[in-house]
Amino acid sequence: MGRIEAVFLRHPPPWPVLRFFGCVGVAWAVLAVALSPAPIARTVPVAAYIAVWTLQVVRPWRVPPALVPWAVLAVLAPLVLAPPAQSAPGEFRPFPFTEGTFADGALAVATAPAWAHLAILARTRDLVWCAPVALALAPLQRFAAGNLPLWPTWIMWGIGFLLLGLAFRLHTALYEARLRLDREAVAEERRKIAREVHDLIGHGLGVVLLNIGAARRAAARGDAAAAVGALEEAERVGRRGVRDVHQGLVLLRDPGAAAGPIAPPPPTAEDIRALVDGLGADGLSVELTTSGDLASVDPAVGLTLFRVVQEGLSNSARHAPGAAAAVTVSVGARHALVTVADRGAAPPGGRTAPPAGGGLGLVGMRERVTALGGTLHAGPDGAGWRIDAAIPLGGVR
Repeated sequence: MGRIEAVFLRHPPPWPVLRFFGCVGVAWAVLAVALSPAPIARTVPVAAYIAVWTLQVVRPWRVPPALVPWAVLAVLAPLVLAPPAQSAPGEFRPFPFTEGTFADGALAVATAPAWAHLAILARTRDLVWCAPVALALAPLQRFAAGNLPLWPTWIMWGIGFLLLGLAFRLHTALYEARLRLDREAVAEERRKIAREVHDLIGHGLGVVLLNIGAARRAAARGDAAAAVGALEEAERVGRRGVRDVHQGLVLLRDPGAAAGPIAPPPPTAEDIRALVDGLGADGLSVELTTSGDLASVDPAVGLTLFRVVQEGLSNSARHAPGAAAAVTVSVGARHALVTVADRGAAPPGGRTAPPAGGGLGLVGMRERVTALGGTLHAGPDGAGWRIDAAIPLGGVR
């Protein structure tokens, strides 16, 4: 079983699905030959068909999209033109009103990979003309030469496999769109982090320059104690700035992140109180509980705590309007913990994950927290929603 999974999963989607259809086609084509190995003019194209799809299953070769419809027609045409299977006199037929045998029906099912490749890989404009042409091969051959029994079965299976392939094609398109939205959300979050780090470092360097200037003036007037104090403060702020630069680079991991205009200093953990008070003034009922020294939290960690609280309360306001919320921020010896929970105003059965829109939601929060070495958990909590985050106070290592 492990080897079979390895064969199917060796290539990214949609090749596992196409390999499955290839296996189906090979199995039914082998069955068609086993049920009726004669005439030779039929067995030879069926054997070539088996070889083509066996090779495609083992070593997939991606046909250029523009050539997919022509390749499908080239694969289907020999099977349609091949003479029907020979049957012994009085042999049981699956459809008494036709001349077709079980071998003919099996060969119709064996065309599955051709239809799947057409539906999944062909360009939309090629699919529009190629699908009707391919479906028309069977009735045209029947009415022109009269040697294709069970031609309605060919059409039936062709339409069925086309619809199944189109369903996989639609699923793949939706999956890729979701991945693209997630990547765009992460990129936007990184751009915001870039601006915030730019502002944070700019603020720190401004403080360093002010203290260096104060130290120079103190030294000029002979006040050594004031000069030493100003230089120590400049050193402390400079060390914190170096740490923030390191943390910011790890947060971004994107050399192309854009920097915006200089804005006021980014919020810190101490600004959470003002955030909650402002939301309370807007009508949101929020209970805030804090413990520990919020002022001692590094700027990068404090900014992430602030953003988690901000996004969590925004989600509560959007998806549980009128519900009371509780925020808990705890600063310990090694970690800062934050919890945002609302208490209801959700539909029966609890609330699902907040949808994207109006913000970056869980994608942005998790990106920030995990980049600093922390963890974030979000999920239903009774009738409401709860977010728990833990961030090391030492930042990224």
